[in-house]
Amino acid sequence: MTEQNNLSGREIEILQLVAKGLTNREIAQKLFISPNTVKVHLSNIFGKISVASRTEATLYGIEHGFVDVPGSAEVQPPEQAGWLQQLRQRAWIVVSLIVLVAALMVSLVFNVLKPALPTEEEQALAELAQRWQELAPLPAARAGMAAVAYNGEIYAIAGEGPQSVSGSVFRYTPETNSWAQLSDKPTPVTDVHAVLIGEKLYVPGGLGGDGRPTDSLEIYDPRRDTWSVGARLPKAISAYALADFEGQMYLFGGWDGKRALDDVYVYDPGADEWRVRTPVALARRDHGAVAMTDKIIVLGGRNSAGALADAVSYYPSRDANGKEHPWEGFTDLPESRYGFGVGSSGEAIFIFGGLDSPELASNFPLLLQFTDSGWRSIFIEIDGPIFKPALISSGSQIFILSPEPSVTPTSFLKYQAIYFEIFLPIIR
Repeated sequence: MTEQNNLSGREIEILQLVAKGLTNREIAQKLFISPNTVKVHLSNIFGKISVASRTEATLYGIEHGFVDVPGSAEVQPPEQAGWLQQLRQRAWIVVSLIVLVAALMVSLVFNVLKPALPTEEEQALAELAQRWQELAPLPAARAGMAAVAYNGEIYAIAGEGPQSVSGSVFRYTPETNSWAQLSDKPTPVTDVHAVLIGEKLYVPGGLGGDGRPTDSLEIYDPRRDTWSVGARLPKAISAYALADFEGQMYLFGGWDGKRALDDVYVYDPGADEWRVRTPVALARRDHGAVAMTDKIIVLGGRNSAGALADAVSYYPSRDANGKEHPWEGFTDLPESRYGFGVGSSGEAIFIFGGLDSPELASNFPLLLQFTDSGWRSIFIEIDGPIFKPALISSGSQIFILSPEPSVTPTSFLKYQAIYFEIFLPIIR
Protein backbone atom coordinates (compact mmCIF):
# COMPACT_ATOMS: atom_id res chain seq x y z
CA MET A 1 0.00 0.00 0.00
CA THR A 2 1.33 3.50 -0.86
CA GLU A 3 1.90 5.69 2.17
CA GLN A 4 2.34 9.39 1.42
CA ASN A 5 2.97 10.74 4.97
CA ASN A 6 0.70 13.73 4.18
CA LEU A 7 2.75 14.74 1.15
CA SER A 8 0.81 17.04 -1.14
CA GLY A 9 0.40 16.37 -4.84
CA ARG A 10 2.98 19.07 -5.62
CA GLU A 11 5.46 17.58 -3.13
CA ILE A 12 5.09 14.11 -4.66
CA GLU A 13 5.62 15.63 -8.11
CA ILE A 14 8.82 17.34 -6.93
CA LEU A 15 10.06 14.15 -5.24
CA GLN A 16 9.55 12.22 -8.49
CA LEU A 17 11.63 14.84 -10.37
CA VAL A 18 14.33 14.69 -7.68
CA ALA A 19 14.46 10.92 -8.19
CA LYS A 20 15.13 11.55 -11.91
CA GLY A 21 18.23 13.58 -10.99
CA LEU A 22 16.89 17.07 -11.83
CA THR A 23 18.44 20.08 -10.09
CA ASN A 24 16.36 22.67 -8.22
CA ARG A 25 16.64 25.07 -11.17
CA GLU A 26 15.56 22.36 -13.67
CA ILE A 27 12.60 21.43 -11.46
CA ALA A 28 11.64 25.11 -11.17
CA GLN A 29 11.67 25.57 -14.96
CA LYS A 30 9.66 22.40 -15.52
CA LEU A 31 6.97 23.35 -12.97
CA PHE A 32 7.01 27.12 -13.69
CA ILE A 33 7.96 28.04 -10.12
CA SER A 34 11.06 29.70 -8.64
CA PRO A 35 14.15 27.75 -7.41
CA ASN A 36 13.51 29.19 -3.94
CA THR A 37 10.03 27.64 -3.98
CA VAL A 38 11.55 24.27 -4.89
CA LYS A 39 13.90 24.59 -1.88
CA VAL A 40 10.95 25.30 0.41
CA HIS A 41 9.04 22.26 -0.92
CA LEU A 42 12.10 20.03 -0.45
CA SER A 43 12.52 21.24 3.12
CA ASN A 44 8.87 20.38 3.80
CA ILE A 45 9.28 16.95 2.17
CA PHE A 46 12.40 16.15 4.22
CA GLY A 47 10.59 17.13 7.42
CA LYS A 48 7.44 15.12 6.66
CA ILE A 49 9.27 11.88 5.80
CA SER A 50 12.14 12.39 8.29
CA VAL A 51 15.07 12.31 5.87
CA ALA A 52 18.12 14.54 5.48
CA SER A 53 19.14 14.19 1.84
CA ARG A 54 17.82 13.83 -1.70
CA THR A 55 19.16 10.27 -1.76
CA GLU A 56 17.20 9.25 1.33
CA ALA A 57 14.10 10.94 -0.06
CA THR A 58 14.47 9.03 -3.34
CA LEU A 59 14.81 5.71 -1.53
CA TYR A 60 11.79 6.56 0.61
CA GLY A 61 9.79 7.23 -2.55
CA ILE A 62 10.89 3.89 -4.05
CA GLU A 63 10.04 2.04 -0.84
CA HIS A 64 6.57 3.59 -0.58
CA GLY A 65 5.61 3.20 -4.22
CA PHE A 66 5.38 6.73 -5.64
CA VAL A 67 8.80 6.72 -7.31
CA ASP A 68 9.22 4.16 -10.10
CA VAL A 69 12.19 1.78 -10.14
CA PRO A 70 13.47 0.61 -13.54
CA GLY A 71 12.97 -3.12 -14.01
CA SER A 72 10.37 -3.60 -11.26
CA ALA A 73 7.60 -4.41 -13.76
CA GLU A 74 9.49 -7.30 -15.35
CA VAL A 75 9.17 -9.90 -12.55
CA GLN A 76 8.28 -13.41 -13.82
CA PRO A 77 5.62 -15.64 -12.20
CA PRO A 78 7.01 -17.93 -9.43
CA GLU A 79 6.11 -21.15 -11.21
CA GLN A 80 8.34 -20.22 -14.18
CA ALA A 81 11.29 -19.15 -12.06
CA GLY A 82 14.48 -21.14 -12.23
CA TRP A 83 17.61 -19.77 -10.69
CA LEU A 84 17.98 -17.35 -13.60
CA GLN A 85 14.34 -16.29 -13.39
CA GLN A 86 14.67 -15.76 -9.64
CA LEU A 87 17.67 -13.53 -10.31
CA ARG A 88 15.62 -11.53 -12.79
CA GLN A 89 12.78 -11.28 -10.30
CA ARG A 90 15.16 -9.56 -7.95
CA ALA A 91 16.62 -7.27 -10.60
CA TRP A 92 14.94 -4.29 -8.99
CA ILE A 93 16.95 -4.90 -5.82
CA VAL A 94 20.19 -4.80 -7.81
CA VAL A 95 19.04 -1.65 -9.62
CA SER A 96 18.08 -0.04 -6.29
CA LEU A 97 21.49 -0.83 -4.84
CA ILE A 98 23.21 0.67 -7.89
CA VAL A 99 21.04 3.78 -7.62
CA LEU A 100 21.80 3.99 -3.90
CA VAL A 101 25.57 3.70 -4.36
CA ALA A 102 25.59 6.26 -7.21
CA ALA A 103 23.40 8.67 -5.25
CA LEU A 104 25.56 8.32 -2.15
CA MET A 105 28.67 9.14 -4.20
CA VAL A 106 26.96 12.21 -5.68
CA SER A 107 25.77 13.23 -2.22
CA LEU A 108 29.32 12.87 -0.87
CA VAL A 109 30.71 15.12 -3.60
CA PHE A 110 28.09 17.81 -3.02
CA ASN A 111 28.30 17.63 0.76
CA VAL A 112 32.02 18.41 0.77
CA LEU A 113 31.42 21.46 -1.41
CA LYS A 114 30.16 24.08 1.01
CA PRO A 115 29.27 27.51 -0.37
CA ALA A 116 30.68 30.31 1.73
CA LEU A 117 30.45 34.05 1.43
CA PRO A 118 33.87 35.68 1.88
CA THR A 119 34.57 37.60 5.09
CA GLU A 120 35.86 41.16 5.00
CA GLU A 121 39.40 39.88 5.63
CA GLU A 122 39.17 37.39 2.78
CA GLN A 123 37.71 40.13 0.61
CA ALA A 124 40.70 42.36 1.33
CA LEU A 125 43.19 39.57 0.59
CA ALA A 126 41.59 38.44 -2.66
CA GLU A 127 43.10 40.06 -5.70
CA LEU A 128 40.75 42.27 -7.66
CA ALA A 129 41.35 40.30 -10.85
CA GLN A 130 40.00 37.16 -9.19
CA ARG A 131 36.73 38.81 -8.22
CA TRP A 132 36.06 41.19 -11.08
CA GLN A 133 36.16 40.68 -14.82
CA GLU A 134 35.44 43.25 -17.51
CA LEU A 135 33.38 41.71 -20.31
CA ALA A 136 32.48 42.82 -23.82
CA PRO A 137 30.50 46.08 -23.45
CA LEU A 138 26.89 46.48 -24.54
CA PRO A 139 27.13 48.00 -28.06
CA ALA A 140 24.72 50.85 -27.21
CA ALA A 141 24.64 53.48 -24.48
CA ARG A 142 21.70 52.61 -22.22
CA ALA A 143 20.35 53.53 -18.78
CA GLY A 144 17.07 52.51 -17.15
CA MET A 145 16.99 49.24 -19.11
CA ALA A 146 15.50 45.89 -18.14
CA ALA A 147 17.96 43.01 -17.85
CA VAL A 148 17.50 39.34 -16.97
CA ALA A 149 19.38 36.02 -17.21
CA TYR A 150 17.94 33.08 -19.14
CA ASN A 151 19.58 29.78 -20.03
CA GLY A 152 23.04 31.08 -19.12
CA GLU A 153 22.74 34.21 -21.28
CA ILE A 154 21.98 37.86 -20.43
CA TYR A 155 19.19 39.85 -22.11
CA ALA A 156 19.22 43.68 -22.06
CA ILE A 157 15.91 45.26 -23.08
CA ALA A 158 14.99 48.86 -23.98
CA GLY A 159 16.30 51.83 -21.93
CA GLU A 160 17.33 55.38 -22.69
CA GLY A 161 20.31 56.42 -24.81
CA PRO A 162 21.91 59.83 -25.39
CA GLN A 163 19.40 60.70 -28.12
CA SER A 164 16.15 58.89 -27.34
CA VAL A 165 14.27 56.10 -25.60
CA SER A 166 14.89 52.74 -27.26
CA GLY A 167 13.18 49.38 -27.72
CA SER A 168 16.35 47.53 -28.76
CA VAL A 169 17.08 44.07 -27.35
CA PHE A 170 20.56 42.55 -26.99
CA ARG A 171 21.68 39.09 -25.88
CA TYR A 172 25.06 38.34 -24.28
CA THR A 173 26.61 34.88 -24.75
CA PRO A 174 29.38 34.06 -22.23
CA GLU A 175 31.02 31.37 -24.40
CA THR A 176 31.88 33.91 -27.09
CA ASN A 177 31.93 37.02 -24.85
CA SER A 178 29.79 38.82 -27.41
CA TRP A 179 26.45 40.60 -27.85
CA ALA A 180 23.86 39.98 -30.57
CA GLN A 181 20.95 42.28 -31.40
CA LEU A 182 17.49 40.69 -31.47
CA SER A 183 13.95 41.79 -32.32
CA ASP A 184 13.05 45.19 -30.86
CA LYS A 185 10.48 45.54 -28.11
CA PRO A 186 7.32 46.92 -29.77
CA THR A 187 7.02 49.84 -27.32
CA PRO A 188 10.28 51.73 -26.64
CA VAL A 189 10.53 52.53 -22.91
CA THR A 190 12.95 53.36 -20.11
CA ASP A 191 12.71 53.14 -16.29
CA VAL A 192 11.61 49.56 -16.76
CA HIS A 193 12.32 46.05 -15.41
CA ALA A 194 11.74 42.45 -16.49
CA VAL A 195 11.33 39.03 -14.87
CA LEU A 196 11.71 35.49 -16.17
CA ILE A 197 8.70 33.23 -15.57
CA GLY A 198 8.79 29.84 -17.22
CA GLU A 199 10.65 30.51 -20.45
CA LYS A 200 9.37 34.01 -21.18
CA LEU A 201 10.47 37.51 -20.19
CA TYR A 202 7.72 39.83 -18.89
CA VAL A 203 8.23 43.60 -19.27
CA PRO A 204 5.44 45.78 -17.80
CA GLY A 205 4.96 49.54 -18.09
CA GLY A 206 7.87 51.96 -18.40
CA LEU A 207 8.37 55.55 -19.49
CA GLY A 208 7.73 56.18 -23.19
CA GLY A 209 9.57 58.48 -25.54
CA ASP A 210 6.87 61.13 -24.99
CA GLY A 211 7.78 61.37 -21.30
CA ARG A 212 4.62 59.63 -20.12
CA PRO A 213 4.32 56.23 -18.37
CA THR A 214 2.63 53.36 -20.23
CA ASP A 215 0.32 50.58 -19.03
CA SER A 216 1.48 47.99 -21.58
CA LEU A 217 2.67 44.47 -20.76
CA GLU A 218 4.91 43.02 -23.46
CA ILE A 219 6.20 39.45 -23.31
CA TYR A 220 9.35 38.20 -25.03
CA ASP A 221 9.95 34.59 -26.07
CA PRO A 222 13.76 34.16 -26.24
CA ARG A 223 13.53 30.78 -27.98
CA ARG A 224 11.62 32.25 -30.92
CA ASP A 225 12.80 35.87 -30.70
CA THR A 226 9.19 37.08 -30.78
CA TRP A 227 7.03 39.51 -28.77
CA SER A 228 3.43 39.18 -27.62
CA VAL A 229 1.07 41.32 -25.52
CA GLY A 230 -0.42 40.57 -22.08
CA ALA A 231 -3.14 42.18 -19.98
CA ARG A 232 -2.59 45.90 -19.46
CA LEU A 233 -1.57 47.23 -16.06
CA PRO A 234 -4.36 48.72 -13.91
CA LYS A 235 -2.67 52.10 -14.47
CA ALA A 236 0.28 53.51 -16.40
CA ILE A 237 3.45 53.09 -14.30
CA SER A 238 7.19 53.55 -14.70
CA ALA A 239 10.15 53.52 -12.27
CA TYR A 240 8.58 50.65 -10.29
CA ALA A 241 10.28 47.70 -8.55
CA LEU A 242 9.66 44.17 -9.86
CA ALA A 243 10.17 40.62 -8.57
CA ASP A 244 9.02 37.13 -9.51
CA PHE A 245 7.80 34.84 -6.73
CA GLU A 246 6.36 31.33 -7.16
CA GLY A 247 5.59 31.83 -10.83
CA GLN A 248 3.90 35.23 -10.45
CA MET A 249 5.12 38.79 -11.03
CA TYR A 250 4.91 41.38 -8.24
CA LEU A 251 5.08 45.11 -9.02
CA PHE A 252 5.71 47.64 -6.23
CA GLY A 253 5.21 51.41 -6.27
CA GLY A 254 6.47 53.47 -9.21
CA TRP A 255 5.60 56.76 -10.86
CA ASP A 256 2.35 57.59 -12.70
CA GLY A 257 3.62 60.81 -14.29
CA LYS A 258 2.62 63.00 -11.35
CA ARG A 259 3.59 61.33 -8.09
CA ALA A 260 5.30 58.35 -6.46
CA LEU A 261 2.96 55.39 -5.81
CA ASP A 262 2.33 52.99 -2.94
CA ASP A 263 0.42 50.50 -5.12
CA VAL A 264 1.21 46.78 -5.21
CA TYR A 265 0.01 44.51 -8.02
CA VAL A 266 0.50 40.83 -8.79
CA TYR A 267 0.27 39.37 -12.30
CA ASP A 268 -0.72 35.74 -12.90
CA PRO A 269 0.65 34.56 -16.29
CA GLY A 270 -1.71 31.58 -16.41
CA ALA A 271 -4.84 33.71 -16.05
CA ASP A 272 -3.27 36.75 -17.78
CA GLU A 273 -4.67 39.09 -15.14
CA TRP A 274 -3.51 41.67 -12.59
CA ARG A 275 -4.73 41.72 -8.99
CA VAL A 276 -4.43 44.46 -6.36
CA ARG A 277 -2.46 43.71 -3.19
CA THR A 278 -1.84 45.54 0.13
CA PRO A 279 -0.01 48.86 -0.49
CA VAL A 280 3.48 49.53 0.83
CA ALA A 281 3.58 52.00 3.75
CA LEU A 282 5.79 54.58 2.00
CA ALA A 283 5.07 55.60 -1.59
CA ARG A 284 8.24 55.33 -3.66
CA ARG A 285 9.77 55.26 -7.12
CA ASP A 286 13.21 54.32 -8.53
CA HIS A 287 13.56 51.64 -5.84
CA GLY A 288 14.43 47.95 -5.89
CA ALA A 289 12.87 44.60 -5.03
CA VAL A 290 14.43 41.14 -4.71
CA ALA A 291 12.74 37.79 -4.01
CA MET A 292 14.11 35.60 -1.21
CA THR A 293 12.95 32.20 0.06
CA ASP A 294 9.64 33.23 1.65
CA LYS A 295 9.42 36.96 1.04
CA ILE A 296 10.24 39.89 -1.25
CA ILE A 297 12.49 42.68 0.04
CA VAL A 298 11.62 46.23 -1.11
CA LEU A 299 14.51 48.68 -0.77
CA GLY A 300 15.15 52.42 -0.91
CA GLY A 301 13.79 54.69 -3.63
CA ARG A 302 12.52 58.26 -3.44
CA ASN A 303 9.31 60.26 -3.12
CA SER A 304 8.34 63.91 -2.65
CA ALA A 305 10.19 63.95 0.68
CA GLY A 306 13.48 62.89 -0.91
CA ALA A 307 15.62 59.75 -1.08
CA LEU A 308 14.78 56.78 1.17
CA ALA A 309 16.89 54.32 3.17
CA ASP A 310 13.74 52.44 4.23
CA ALA A 311 13.64 48.67 3.59
CA VAL A 312 10.65 46.38 4.19
CA SER A 313 9.73 42.70 3.76
CA TYR A 314 6.61 41.63 1.88
CA TYR A 315 5.12 38.12 2.38
CA PRO A 316 2.96 37.16 -0.63
CA SER A 317 1.40 34.13 1.10
CA ARG A 318 0.05 36.32 3.92
CA ASP A 319 -1.45 38.78 1.47
CA ALA A 320 -3.08 35.98 -0.52
CA ASN A 321 -4.91 34.47 2.47
CA GLY A 322 -5.99 37.90 3.73
CA LYS A 323 -5.64 36.88 7.38
CA GLU A 324 -2.28 38.46 8.21
CA HIS A 325 -0.63 41.78 7.48
CA PRO A 326 1.92 41.06 4.72
CA TRP A 327 4.47 43.78 5.53
CA GLU A 328 7.29 43.67 8.08
CA GLY A 329 10.41 45.73 8.69
CA PHE A 330 13.82 44.85 7.24
CA THR A 331 17.33 46.20 7.86
CA ASP A 332 17.44 49.69 6.33
CA LEU A 333 20.09 50.69 3.81
CA PRO A 334 23.22 52.37 5.27
CA GLU A 335 22.24 55.55 3.40
CA SER A 336 19.31 56.88 1.39
CA ARG A 337 19.57 55.70 -2.21
CA TYR A 338 17.50 55.50 -5.41
CA GLY A 339 18.05 54.58 -9.06
CA PHE A 340 20.20 51.53 -8.30
CA GLY A 341 20.42 47.92 -9.53
CA VAL A 342 19.59 45.07 -7.15
CA GLY A 343 19.82 41.27 -7.18
CA SER A 344 20.70 38.28 -5.02
CA SER A 345 23.13 35.37 -5.01
CA GLY A 346 22.45 32.61 -2.54
CA GLU A 347 21.07 34.33 0.55
CA ALA A 348 23.01 37.56 -0.08
CA ILE A 349 21.51 40.76 -1.54
CA PHE A 350 23.62 43.05 -3.76
CA ILE A 351 22.98 46.72 -4.62
CA PHE A 352 24.94 48.69 -7.20
CA GLY A 353 24.93 52.40 -8.03
CA GLY A 354 22.23 54.95 -7.37
CA LEU A 355 22.00 58.51 -6.06
CA ASP A 356 20.92 60.23 -2.86
CA SER A 357 20.08 63.56 -4.51
CA PRO A 358 19.44 64.88 -8.04
CA GLU A 359 22.75 66.78 -8.02
CA LEU A 360 24.73 63.68 -9.13
CA ALA A 361 27.10 64.25 -6.21
CA SER A 362 26.41 61.12 -4.14
CA ASN A 363 29.33 60.07 -1.95
CA PHE A 364 28.67 56.48 -0.86
CA PRO A 365 29.97 52.99 -1.83
CA LEU A 366 28.85 51.91 -5.30
CA LEU A 367 28.42 48.24 -4.35
CA LEU A 368 26.73 46.94 -1.18
CA GLN A 369 26.19 43.39 0.05
CA PHE A 370 23.67 42.24 2.68
CA THR A 371 24.07 38.99 4.64
CA ASP A 372 23.05 37.84 8.12
CA SER A 373 25.69 40.17 9.54
CA GLY A 374 24.12 43.23 7.87
CA TRP A 375 25.16 45.61 5.08
CA ARG A 376 28.79 46.07 4.02
CA SER A 377 30.49 47.84 1.14
CA ILE A 378 32.56 46.07 -1.53
CA PHE A 379 35.44 47.85 -3.23
CA ILE A 380 35.11 48.44 -6.96
CA GLU A 381 37.41 50.49 -9.21
CA ILE A 382 34.68 52.56 -10.85
CA ASP A 383 34.17 56.27 -10.36
CA GLY A 384 30.61 57.13 -9.34
CA PRO A 385 27.95 58.11 -9.40
CA ILE A 386 26.21 55.51 -11.58
CA PHE A 387 22.50 56.16 -12.14
CA LYS A 388 19.98 53.52 -13.25
CA PRO A 389 22.36 50.61 -13.91
CA ALA A 390 21.22 47.00 -14.29
CA LEU A 391 22.33 44.21 -11.94
CA ILE A 392 21.69 40.62 -13.01
CA SER A 393 22.09 37.55 -10.77
CA SER A 394 23.18 34.26 -12.32
CA GLY A 395 24.18 31.47 -9.96
CA SER A 396 27.25 32.45 -7.92
CA GLN A 397 27.93 35.50 -10.10
CA ILE A 398 26.40 38.92 -10.60
CA PHE A 399 26.63 40.93 -13.81
CA ILE A 400 26.49 44.73 -13.97
CA LEU A 401 25.59 46.96 -16.90
CA SER A 402 27.06 50.31 -15.84
CA PRO A 403 25.85 53.27 -17.93
CA GLU A 404 27.81 56.50 -18.24
CA PRO A 405 26.16 59.65 -19.66
CA SER A 406 26.78 60.10 -23.40
CA VAL A 407 29.27 57.19 -23.48
CA THR A 408 28.95 54.37 -26.00
CA PRO A 409 29.16 51.46 -25.40
CA THR A 410 27.83 50.56 -21.92
CA SER A 411 30.35 48.93 -19.56
CA PHE A 412 29.65 45.30 -18.63
CA LEU A 413 31.24 43.66 -15.57
CA LYS A 414 31.12 40.30 -13.83
CA TYR A 415 31.61 39.84 -10.08
CA GLN A 416 32.21 36.49 -8.36
CA ALA A 417 29.70 36.82 -5.54
CA ILE A 418 30.20 33.45 -3.83
CA TYR A 419 33.32 31.36 -3.35
CA PHE A 420 33.26 27.63 -2.68
CA GLU A 421 35.29 26.15 0.13
CA ILE A 422 36.19 22.47 -0.31
CA PHE A 423 36.31 20.39 2.86
CA LEU A 424 38.03 16.99 2.55
CA PRO A 425 38.11 14.36 5.33
CA ILE A 426 41.50 13.65 6.94
CA ILE A 427 42.28 9.92 7.08
CA ARG A 428 44.72 8.87 9.79
